[in-house]
Amino acid sequence: MKITETGDYLRIALQTLEAKIAPEMTTPDGQAAAAILGRVLNELARRETVSAPALAANLATGRDILDKLSNFAATHLPAAVPSADTGRSDESQFSPLAGEHERLSQRLCSLAAALADARPGLDGDQQGALSALLLDMARWDEAFVSTQRTLPLPPAPQAPAHRGTPLTQDLLEAFLRTVHPDAGRVTVTQFKPIPGGFGKQTSRLRYIDAAGIEHDAIVRKSDPVPMTAMGAFSIANEFALLRAVHDAGILPLAEPLWLARDFPGVDADFYIMSALAGAVPSSFLGAASARIPENIILEMAEKMARLHRLDLNELAPYLSAHDSPAVLNETVEQCYRRLIAQWKDYYAAGDHLPAPFVIYLLDWLGQNVPANPARPVLVHGDFNVHNILVDDGRITGILDWECANMGAPEQDLAYVRPIISQHIEWDRFIDHYEASGGPVIDRAAMDFYMAFAAMRLCVIFNKGVKNLQQGAVSDIRYGIIDLDLTPEFMAQALACTAGR
Repeated sequence: MKITETGDYLRIALQTLEAKIAPEMTTPDGQAAAAILGRVLNELARRETVSAPALAANLATGRDILDKLSNFAATHLPAAVPSADTGRSDESQFSPLAGEHERLSQRLCSLAAALADARPGLDGDQQGALSALLLDMARWDEAFVSTQRTLPLPPAPQAPAHRGTPLTQDLLEAFLRTVHPDAGRVTVTQFKPIPGGFGKQTSRLRYIDAAGIEHDAIVRKSDPVPMTAMGAFSIANEFALLRAVHDAGILPLAEPLWLARDFPGVDADFYIMSALAGAVPSSFLGAASARIPENIILEMAEKMARLHRLDLNELAPYLSAHDSPAVLNETVEQCYRRLIAQWKDYYAAGDHLPAPFVIYLLDWLGQNVPANPARPVLVHGDFNVHNILVDDGRITGILDWECANMGAPEQDLAYVRPIISQHIEWDRFIDHYEASGGPVIDRAAMDFYMAFAAMRLCVIFNKGVKNLQQGAVSDIRYGIIDLDLTPEFMAQALACTAGR
């Protein structure tokens, strides 16, 4: 996959500093540090994008000055320090040019100091000529640092035009007044982003109804250029699935309340759901080392078993409107052959970075679908410790259903194995899952289902990284997708497929 250039990272780092970090700095020291950091990041961005030609031109001038000083020394002061070739560097790269600049500066200093020390032995004209050469040298040394301060950065990639702006508190209140029973008497008092999460923008909402009662809610919003709209990754599909599973009453879920599609002034769709008590016990990347009580891990197995017992016929309206009703008549094996073909077509259709790894993984999956005559179940797709809420020692909510698909229960289990096995013995987790009513698991097929889960995420993250590189997004969380999440799932997929 195309590597993200340093300039792209510096661009989003600067935008994040200016838009999110600097405004939060409340102390003079913090404000000063943010300003200096912005200056340093700007300097690094110049070095990465526009400084090399200017430095190469400066070096050419410096070499000419060194030659003149050397000729002067050879003519008038043969005992002066001799000249030496400082070498030539790749003129398209700043760091090698900076190294040549250092060597050239050292030669100029040595020769100029020797000539200055020998000045008393020169006549008046010779001293005048030497002074002019030393002045040229000083102007050369000053020229680059002065030029560098004013070099204009190249414009950021042209972001695609969106239909509106990011969601604001005023726009959210305007939407609420179109759907809430109290209409114009609803007032939004708080709208704050919740850190974490990569597929959607998630925020906390607080509003007051006509009776003066305060309510907490959660807003889930798509990015203007989403990483994918396949299946439940679509905000409308996720809302519909959440409503269907919530109404089934099998799991602790937030209640989906209102969906906003094409709301005037907002750059992407969003929905509002009820807020649940509790806190997420860990991030995804920190979950292996986090301290998570054993009872919570075992309760995850119980909740997962309950999910996988849900009869898909209860989701028939959702499948008809938002997925593939064909799954009701498929085996698990048939379901995955269809899903792999869909993802292969989706990736091949374009709008992705070229990724040899994805080609390999899709081919491997197509050759290794397990024989499985069972009927598909609803798979959460991301049922891990970063997507549960815990309060008073109990799971109070299952979050983020965007990765859901119809498939094998082994997919959910295989996906959590790398983290869960860091906390309790893996067979014990599966045994507890089966004892809690989950179907008997084909433990030998886990690698295939983990590879399938990783394939979907690698394709989705691929588009996210492309959005970053092309300037379609400037959210710093896309850097984590590129730097941490993509390599994590590539490594997991290789561990499941290499040599098999």
